[in-house]
Amino acid sequence: MSWNILYIAAWLAAAILATVTTAICRKIAPRLGFVDKPKQEAHKSHKAPTPVLGGLGMVSAWLLVIIGGLAVAKLVPSIAGGRIAPFLDGINAVLPKMLAIMFGATAFSILGMCDDKNAFSAKFKFLWQFVIAGCVAASGIRVFLFVENPIFGWCVTVMWIVTIVNVLNFLDNMDGLAGGIAAIAAFFFFFIAAIRGQHFVSMLSAVTGGVAIGFLMHNRPPAKIFMGDGGSHFLGFCLAVTGLLTTFYLPNESPTPAPVLIPLLVLSLPLFDAVAVVIIRMRLHLPIYVGDNRHISHRFVQLGLTRPQAVLLVCLLCLIQGAGATTLLWLPAYGFFLILLQTIALFSLVSIIQFCHKTE
Repeated sequence: MSWNILYIAAWLAAAILATVTTAICRKIAPRLGFVDKPKQEAHKSHKAPTPVLGGLGMVSAWLLVIIGGLAVAKLVPSIAGGRIAPFLDGINAVLPKMLAIMFGATAFSILGMCDDKNAFSAKFKFLWQFVIAGCVAASGIRVFLFVENPIFGWCVTVMWIVTIVNVLNFLDNMDGLAGGIAAIAAFFFFFIAAIRGQHFVSMLSAVTGGVAIGFLMHNRPPAKIFMGDGGSHFLGFCLAVTGLLTTFYLPNESPTPAPVLIPLLVLSLPLFDAVAVVIIRMRLHLPIYVGDNRHISHRFVQLGLTRPQAVLLVCLLCLIQGAGATTLLWLPAYGFFLILLQTIALFSLVSIIQFCHKTE
């Protein structure tokens, strides 16, 4: 049995479990008071109250698959023709990091679900986001970016995690959008980690992508349940961490250091949209943390697309960016400049739509 089969098994297990756990959350959400009521808000298009406990469904399935996988690897080392046995030393080595990641994913999800139930102030939520991200970074999960300074690495890691969590939260504005973007980004992190032989990160990415797909079975238009802040915080954290842990640059394989930009490029569309929306709100003297209908997905709808078509178009743009970014693993310097040109062209297009099309 090859690692590819194990990856597929992890992905399928996560997808199936998330489908089941999200269905359960659809039933219990109204009883627990997790219901999103439109309240005449401009950025909300649903007419009827909708369960908003998708985050619990995803994090539950994610934890079950990871804990179950660790238990199987520990208790049945002969699985896969004995191929798991050599991996046990690796599991023991990464277990502290895995526990830190499980803590971070659970804590972010709980923070988001508490906000879904009783809305926090922006300052309070940001404070706890930094606290959780800081604890995860203190565990040793951090990026250095060629600067061997622990304080620098800690600061960059915390900012990266908090940024991606909020970026995904920002773009959770249409049925299937945030989940689709998360599934695409998780695939690219999985693909790169797999070809690098990083089994731990590959499995983590496969499980994250799987639970996103399982959730989408209930969140595809018209959505039967929303992920809420609990879901966007959870997925944002998982993407941020897998982006940090994946080895993108290897001096003996990559002609340039450009692969370190891959996670930034894979998530560049949601990052760009968040920055653009913040700029628009600041120009209009509006609070940057209050939702509106000025995101790129809303602009596509105002141009005449249906909401499902707008979601599909945003996901396709993310797919294009991710595919182009992945080639940086092997491209020489002139190839990097072509990818850079492609990125500039794409975001010039997005900018025209974001800034030149008037919001109705």
